[in-house]
Amino acid sequence: MGFKDLKKRFTSSSHDLDQARLQERFCEIDVVSICEAAPRQPVRICGEVVAIQIVPRAGSPSLEVTVGDGTAKAVAVFTGRRRIAGLQPGRGVVLEGVGGKVGNHLQLLNPAYTLLG
Repeated sequence: MGFKDLKKRFTSSSHDLDQARLQERFCEIDVVSICEAAPRQPVRICGEVVAIQIVPRAGSPSLEVTVGDGTAKAVAVFTGRRRIAGLQPGRGVVLEGVGGKVGNHLQLLNPAYTLLG
């Protein structure tokens, strides 16, 4: 580690360092960054699970998984699910589906997913 890297680590905020770590973690996977994903188009994004919550929708549970890749965050909604085995905060995941803009973030409804090690 050079002096410039050490100086950058001490002068950057923890948020900036975390964003850089996420971008480096997923740079080798052939995906589109979340901030570049176009709404209403098939997308393949990758990121780290940031949060998981169960939200009732039309009388049945929906699992909402927030994923971040260092550029933005997206929400994957799995209808009728309370949990997905292996999906937990900190885990890497690839999501494939058609995205839509909800508020200021990308949302994918029932996307195909691949868990990363």
